[in-house]
Amino acid sequence: MATIAILDDDPQYLARIHALVEQCAPKDESRTILDANCIDDLTQIISADTHIDILVTDIMMPEGQPSGIDIVQGFFPPSAGTQIIYMSGDLGQAPEVYRTSHVYFLLKPIDEEKLRDALRRAYDALPTARPAMLRVKCGHKEQLINISSIRYLESSLHKALIHCGDRTFETYARLDELQAQLPAHFSRCHRSFLVNLAYLKSFEGSEACLRDGTIIPVSRRKLRDVQCDLLAYLGSRGG
Repeated sequence: MATIAILDDDPQYLARIHALVEQCAPKDESRTILDANCIDDLTQIISADTHIDILVTDIMMPEGQPSGIDIVQGFFPPSAGTQIIYMSGDLGQAPEVYRTSHVYFLLKPIDEEKLRDALRRAYDALPTARPAMLRVKCGHKEQLINISSIRYLESSLHKALIHCGDRTFETYARLDELQAQLPAHFSRCHRSFLVNLAYLKSFEGSEACLRDGTIIPVSRRKLRDVQCDLLAYLGSRGG
């Protein structure tokens, strides 16, 4: 079962693409199709702990809002395993898609055969394993959090705050306990912060800037460790 999310700010075109995806998706593959008319709709899907396997997104968004490419950079790092299919009515946008990993660029109006090819490639590229999850206790219930959605963790008083997209989970746990359950690309950059290097945009001195603009402090004591972690992470991705 694959979850396909479609993001387009035009409601009528969104409905049209939904129907086309339903029609063109591989017949031998099961699927759930979710619609997002704006970035808020998409973040609600992500915040519901839904893992998006395939994202079909328009590039151009209303003025003042992040583009589809910016959204992919901020919410779907390569480690998420989400396969990206871009759409645009402007062929001039095609070179920009190479800022991110993706499987296809579709020119609007969408050609059915090309969409069918794009979806087949996206299915074929899906990781065979389901996403790794972090199990934490939030209040009186246990919560499973998709590890690839975690941007950073923060220690606050006696709690750990786990920041995912626009949602934050609170749990009574120490950062070192949580770090032991996370992959090596979660770097302890500060006594009170643990950052997912998959979301890192830039790193200079005492600050790490994430792709969504969040600034994470880096202590001098942890600086060398973060540099080593970053080099190891980039090396694991082939640079």
